[in-house]
Amino acid sequence: MKYAISTFWRARADIDQIYAWIAERSPEGAARWNEALEHAIDQLRSGADTFSAAPESANLGGEVRQILFKTRRGGHYRVIYTLAGSVVRLLRVRGPGQSQITADDIAE
Repeated sequence: MKYAISTFWRARADIDQIYAWIAERSPEGAARWNEALEHAIDQLRSGADTFSAAPESANLGGEVRQILFKTRRGGHYRVIYTLAGSVVRLLRVRGPGQSQITADDIAE
């Protein structure tokens, strides 16, 4: 199944914040991080239903999934999303050391 991607404003804010933080330290690193993120999103377009539940899914009252990706330097990131039919709804993006999300983190 092919999925459409819908990015919630909080996920967009996460992406912008992480990118800016990395870009201040390494513009090339920020570009590579963005490529890794885009690769993860491309994987969601073709197989979003194959990735595991996020650890906090049980506490959020619905199925919340995640796809993991990492940078060349080994930083691990998570794209947290839900499925609504054929639409992948990107809820948040979390970086190394960030806490699990709560219901307040995904409220519209």
